[in-house]
Amino acid sequence: MSKWETQEEASKFVAFGKEKAKEDSYVVEEGQVLEGVIEQIKDTDKGYKKIYQLRTKGVEEALIVLGCTDLNNKLGYGNTAVPRVVEGDEVRIKFTGMKPTKKGKSMYTFEVAVRRA
Repeated sequence: MSKWETQEEASKFVAFGKEKAKEDSYVVEEGQVLEGVIEQIKDTDKGYKKIYQLRTKGVEEALIVLGCTDLNNKLGYGNTAVPRVVEGDEVRIKFTGMKPTKKGKSMYTFEVAVRRA
């Protein structure tokens, strides 16, 4: 009888900016662009609302992007009238840095372009 093996797809979490990056993260610095095809969009109850899985050229693993407020809004999953992205769409996400909120916290900001499947 053969032995049991764990079935897992290799993936990396995307970290926007170095301050939150873990050792095995895919880091996107301010001003850099992340471009790829959305493979999966998952709901979450962890406060991110959505988790996006992307495939990009030059990266073997799938990239996991946690949907923060600005990103969710620009991908159509927030409180805006922006059309929703779907699996198969190509996205270009530019990390534009951090900005202060009205509550005195900082939020991640992005520019997003979409090519529909």
